Amino acid sequence: MNRALLTVAMVLVSTFIRLEPPVAPVQPEEYQMEAPKIERTYNSIDMLARCVQAEAGNQGLMGKQLVVDVILNRVDSPRFPNDIASVISQPGQFAVYPYGMNRAVVDAETLQAILNELQSRTDSQILFFTAGRYNRYCIPAYQYGAHYFGY
Repeated sequence: MNRALLTVAMVLVSTFIRLEPPVAPVQPEEYQMEAPKIERTYNSIDMLARCVQAEAGNQGLMGKQLVVDVILNRVDSPRFPNDIASVISQPGQFAVYPYGMNRAVVDAETLQAILNELQSRTDSQILFFTAGRYNRYCIPAYQYGAHYFGY
């Protein structure tokens, strides 16, 4: 990825996105839940950007945002690994890992999609997507562009 473009993206991420969960009033212990924390390191954002570009580079901003959601929702889900790199590199999950990602040239729209979804997810429930048909392991949800999304 162009280092200058990624540096701009990281500045945007650190400027507009609170890196720690907001401070909430103290609640009784049985009601306290830790807010999901998505890592925001250079390497994790770079890997996320390359994966999204390779998987959804031709799907427009909304299509890219939905692919970002799949990855971030998996990080938050107990059914999947709890960091971006492990989710993306999990065997059989992303067809572009690792070779297609290495050739991906990340554009500004992809970085905007990531920024948008780190601020507020378009769909906080989707965990799967495939091109051309629904994944046989998911509950079908909807189609957007060439991708079929599911829970």
